[in-house]
Amino acid sequence: MTQPRFHRPVPLADLDSFSDSSDPVARSETSHATAALLLGDAQGRRDEDATKRFVELADDIGLEVIAEMWSAAPAVSAPGALWRLYALREWIHTAPRELAEMFADGQRSMAGGLGLDEILAGVELPAGPDEVARAIDEILAGAFRGDVVIALLRAAAFVGMCAEGTDSAETRSRLRQLAKDLKDAAVSHRHGGLD
Repeated sequence: MTQPRFHRPVPLADLDSFSDSSDPVARSETSHATAALLLGDAQGRRDEDATKRFVELADDIGLEVIAEMWSAAPAVSAPGALWRLYALREWIHTAPRELAEMFADGQRSMAGGLGLDEILAGVELPAGPDEVARAIDEILAGAFRGDVVIALLRAAAFVGMCAEGTDSAETRSRLRQLAKDLKDAAVSHRHGGLD
C-alpha cells in the first residue's frame, strides 16, 4: 500500500480583504499578491495540471472576478499584464473566427514574407479559429511556466497583427495600445520583474 503524497500548502492571498473596496491599498496588495502567486518563479517546477488550471482560471471563476481583482492595476504590473492576457483569451474564445480573420488580414496587409511578429505570435498557419484559440492558451501556459517575457511578447505580436487587420480606426488604436502595454510589461519584467 502506497502512502498518499502530501504537498506543501500554497500560500493564499487574503481574499477577504479584497472585497473591502474602501481600502485601495489592501486591494492593490491583494491584486499584486494573487498575480505573483500565479506567475511565481515556476521555471520548470510547475506541473502541467497546475498550469492548465491557471490557464483556465477565468473559465472556472469567471472573467468578472478576474476583472474585479486586476483590471484597475497599471498595465505595466503583474496583475495588469495578467488581466490583459485573460481578457485577450476571453475575447479570442468568444470570437475566434473574427480574431482569426483579423490576424489573417493583418498578415496580408503586412505582405512580404513571414514577418517577425507573425513568427513571434506563434499562431499555426493558416490561422483559423482553432489555431488562434490554441495559441492564446499556449501563451498563457508559457507565462505560468516561467516564460513571462516570451508570453507577453507573443501576445503583443498577436495583438499587433490583429491591429493591422481591422478596418476600424478605433479598434486598431485600442489594439495598438494593448500591444504596447504588453511589450512594455515584457520589458519591465525582463529588467527586474513586474511588481
